[in-house]
Amino acid sequence: MTRFLIGTLAMVAPPAAAQDVVMALDPTLLTGWSGVAGAGEYAKRDFGTRLHRPSARGSALAATPQRVTASLTFRPDPAVRNQVYNRAVAEWSKRDRAEGAKLRQLLQSGKVMRDMNGYMAGYGLNPNNVGDTTAMYLALAWNVVHGSSDDPGRAQVQGLRRQTAATFATLPDFMRAGPATRQELSDANVIQSAFVANIANAMAKDGSLAGRARNSVAQGVKSIYGLDLRTVKLTSAGFQ
Repeated sequence: MTRFLIGTLAMVAPPAAAQDVVMALDPTLLTGWSGVAGAGEYAKRDFGTRLHRPSARGSALAATPQRVTASLTFRPDPAVRNQVYNRAVAEWSKRDRAEGAKLRQLLQSGKVMRDMNGYMAGYGLNPNNVGDTTAMYLALAWNVVHGSSDDPGRAQVQGLRRQTAATFATLPDFMRAGPATRQELSDANVIQSAFVANIANAMAKDGSLAGRARNSVAQGVKSIYGLDLRTVKLTSAGFQ
């Protein structure tokens, strides 16, 4: 629990404390938000189901790992990023215009992306790879859904990274999509990860938020990826 509450971002050594990637927003509002779907239609249709097919995951990634990695990586486009940010702010502002304004300021300042990039670097993850950002989001979310405010373990995140990449490799529509689609979903993952980190901190400080937080995070992941985190275990091999 304490690693979510103390420490500073570092590009080396153990993953940095998530305190440094959270956004200064009202945590009670955060727990009511279900997420930014972005370009996740391809993922929403099949991701959760295919995640539970070990043979398909293994063969798809083992056959051409470099090709899969390349197909999930993108060069960031500021125009695409602004579209994702605008969508997130618009959704947030429906609930609270003042908090929407705070979110816009945080996103446009680049702080959320910079801090999350630093946090992901501690796990050896690439913020410009949609498989890596998906793994980060799902790992943080799984911890919250299961009542933990600790940072995810490195071995578990690396296992989930491999599993996520292999799962995307079994989604032909997504693999054929262009870099804008990959970035749109990836940038939404980064925003979601920052929200989940904030929720974890709020849970650690105020136990009364735990029930709503766990339900909200679980519903957010299910709405985007079709995966119920309440029914899986996070291991060094990914979700089981």
